[in-house]
Amino acid sequence: MPFVCLSPLKGWSWSRTLCSWRLKFPTLSFSSHKHREISSESVSRPWLTATTFGGQCCTHAHHEQECSELNEDDLKVLASHIDETDGGPPWKLMMEHSTPTLTYQAWYRDPPLGPTQYRTRTVFENVSPELLRNFFWDDEFRPKWDNTLIHFQTLRVCPQTGSMTVHWIRKLPLFCSDREYVITRRIWESASGYYCLSKGTPYPPIPRSKRPRRVDNYYSSWHIKSVKPRNGEQHKTASEVLLFHHEDIGLPREVVKMGVRAGMWSLVKRLHLGLQIYQMAKENDGSPSNYALMANITTKIKN
Repeated sequence: MPFVCLSPLKGWSWSRTLCSWRLKFPTLSFSSHKHREISSESVSRPWLTATTFGGQCCTHAHHEQECSELNEDDLKVLASHIDETDGGPPWKLMMEHSTPTLTYQAWYRDPPLGPTQYRTRTVFENVSPELLRNFFWDDEFRPKWDNTLIHFQTLRVCPQTGSMTVHWIRKLPLFCSDREYVITRRIWESASGYYCLSKGTPYPPIPRSKRPRRVDNYYSSWHIKSVKPRNGEQHKTASEVLLFHHEDIGLPREVVKMGVRAGMWSLVKRLHLGLQIYQMAKENDGSPSNYALMANITTKIKN
């Protein structure tokens, strides 16, 4: 999540730790190798571990293609999804929900090959695009609202483009084993908003194992922009997030869709609560995390 992982059958349980969490941000350092264990008092998953910014720092200032695995071709793919010119099958409405400060819509489509693809539109009232950009990028905060994330590690960062390669392990309940992800991500910025791209990538330094099962086919990208508030008040702000997501976790399509229908709205509401806590913490503290600092390094483009 981008902002939301659409994998099915994940834990939707409420955690009291979200409301009692205290925000502490480390200093950005590309050369440090600091490892820390997050205690069970701070998150609902006592086995969650975090290794932040202990990976390689890319410094190819004059060779962007060497510094980032995502390029303008990937940006064009996201643009084609937004404009609905990607040539894929038509989208089918899956759900619509709203609260006084949140509007959520979700669609799906089944291509001839590969997993089901999802498209969601979420409008957050009283939230800026910049706050959303940082929130979705912030792996350090993510376990406070996403209790499926049990491990995250930064493998590689690029101070020129802001691109990152991260390692995730997610917990699936019941009969499903954990899933492992190696994800590359990058943000482009234009007058119309932020284009946030992330997808699976090979990473030989982390060998593949039987468990957790690695998810190679992973794509999650979104566009964030300002929109008019629902009540029309000029001094208020609202932001829209248009997300395109698919991943192959090795389960049948219909099982995945069943899980999405059953649990996605609950997770979106939990995400929204996490965003509100994040927003209050920013207003009280204002110190950005390492991940938020990386989210501020964008590639500027013209509309």
